[in-house]
Amino acid sequence: MDKKKFVDYSLEIILQVLKKLTLELQDAQSKKNEEKIEFLKNEVIPKYEKLYLAFRDEEISKRTPEELENILKIVEDILEKNNFSKEFIDECQRKREEYKENSGAEVVKRLFEYSIKNLKKSKDKIYEKLNPILKKEEQLEADLKEAIQYDEEMRISAEIVDLREKKRELVGKLEVLNEKIFEIEDDIQKEWKYKIYGTVTQKELEKYVDYKN
Repeated sequence: MDKKKFVDYSLEIILQVLKKLTLELQDAQSKKNEEKIEFLKNEVIPKYEKLYLAFRDEEISKRTPEELENILKIVEDILEKNNFSKEFIDECQRKREEYKENSGAEVVKRLFEYSIKNLKKSKDKIYEKLNPILKKEEQLEADLKEAIQYDEEMRISAEIVDLREKKRELVGKLEVLNEKIFEIEDDIQKEWKYKIYGTVTQKELEKYVDYKN
């Protein structure tokens, strides 16, 4: 097995494991099994994600045949532990090559990109509300410095307090949106969360994710 075939074969095994774990996670979430959710999200899935990224790294192709032989043993151990056959992995690779742009992976990737676009639109709407508040706050702070009468100071101070409360609420919403955008962009960059569906068609994808809603 040459290096490229070895890497592609190994990546397919890891993708199938990640797909299996993702389905287990979805099942645990539907059953509200918090202990299993925590275990899968924080211990198991990150381990295989790290392995996937390692195999995707170009450095893997620079390994010596002896090093690759040792890595192959680890990969085949993963294959065995997950009850996958080599024939199954070969078939997955065949389907991935056949489906390509018509695969479920492309649908999920487009869904990620569409979600980012909508989240950024939501951010723009928040900024439309936030920018006038920031200008008004700046003006009130200037007015406060010029205020002479106690009553006027109290009125302006009260307005500033109200504005800052609105600002804090909007900034909080921005932080949530930024976090969601970062998470999805990270998923796209790491690839595996959509590539696990590269061996199914768009129609078959409906069995795994309710991507239309």
